[in-house]
Amino acid sequence: MACLAGFLAGHLTNYTVILYAQDVWGRDALAGAGFALCFGVPLLLGWPAGAWCDQHSPQRIAQIAHGAFLAALLWLVAASRSEHWGVTFYLLGATCAGIGWSLLAPARMALLGRLAGERQAKLAVLFNALVMLGFGLAPLLLALARTQGGWPAVQASGLALFMLASALLLGLRVPALGGEGHVLARIRQGFAYALGTPLLAQALLTAVLIYLAMGPIQVMLPRFAQQTLMLSEMGRGLFLGALALALLLGGALALPLARRFGQGRSLLVAAVLSGVALSLLGLQESLLGALLCLGANGMGAGLAVSLIVALLQHESEPALRGRLLSLYTVTSQVIPAAGGLGAGLLLELLPASTGLLFCGLGLTLLFILAALRLRALRNYG
Repeated sequence: MACLAGFLAGHLTNYTVILYAQDVWGRDALAGAGFALCFGVPLLLGWPAGAWCDQHSPQRIAQIAHGAFLAALLWLVAASRSEHWGVTFYLLGATCAGIGWSLLAPARMALLGRLAGERQAKLAVLFNALVMLGFGLAPLLLALARTQGGWPAVQASGLALFMLASALLLGLRVPALGGEGHVLARIRQGFAYALGTPLLAQALLTAVLIYLAMGPIQVMLPRFAQQTLMLSEMGRGLFLGALALALLLGGALALPLARRFGQGRSLLVAAVLSGVALSLLGLQESLLGALLCLGANGMGAGLAVSLIVALLQHESEPALRGRLLSLYTVTSQVIPAAGGLGAGLLLELLPASTGLLFCGLGLTLLFILAALRLRALRNYG
């Protein structure tokens, strides 16, 4: 429950950053910059976060992350009430959200590994399903809150969810593993471990490619729903929320398909299909066609990401798990940030449908190359 509340509130904060700049100020480039800050700050803090999770209690790190998100939402409240300093407060809020993401994801995953023991591979799929559920339900919650009470209701919903997530972790006691050495030395040790293991390195590279699509989806999809599909505020929320169902279905199919066809082959094929579906989404003009393409994209991405998370949890050494997972979480945050910034700039030049088409074609090509070249991953499982 704490994971679901935290990730739902985190993605609600991300969508608030994107949609407030787009809908209130009409500035797509600023929306891309705000999203880049949400997931770009981990480029600096994400590396030591994994070492901190190995050395200190991940429960405490998660609580610090919740505090950063609460500060982010308070800055966004201030931005909505200030004409002169609105953009400055907005950027500060996005930066605090980035600090929260830097700490929250590795702390949650390290905490799962410490609590789950031998069940961590299966529970990692459930954990990732909660992440995807939060990602998919956030736009629906935003639309519902906004239609009922405007942006103040959206911000209040996020604050309430983060306080709930913090309260649910209060009784949890997870001791620190400890460890010696400067944090930079521990980071280098984590890099050496990941890069020195071909399977882990190839899994992380595939994660980079999958998360490259997340930025364009989060920045371009709301504009696509508005420009091409001509949906209302609630309709747009439902359309974006449909991604949650697709992601969950993909996650649910992950382990059965992996047992039948192999984990590596399943995730690479799913990645290719998600890229093809994203390309086709850019060509759709009807709601039904768009939903089918969005569903196929979400199922492919959900299946692939679930299997990558399970692989990293199962194959990592306990003493190095926090640092390995910090590499994954930095990937899952920095790469979407770069993609979101590029998507925001692209929307200044092209309609959202064309942007989705170009992004999908590029990603499909990269996924095909990965399927052909990443032999250790392809043969895994």
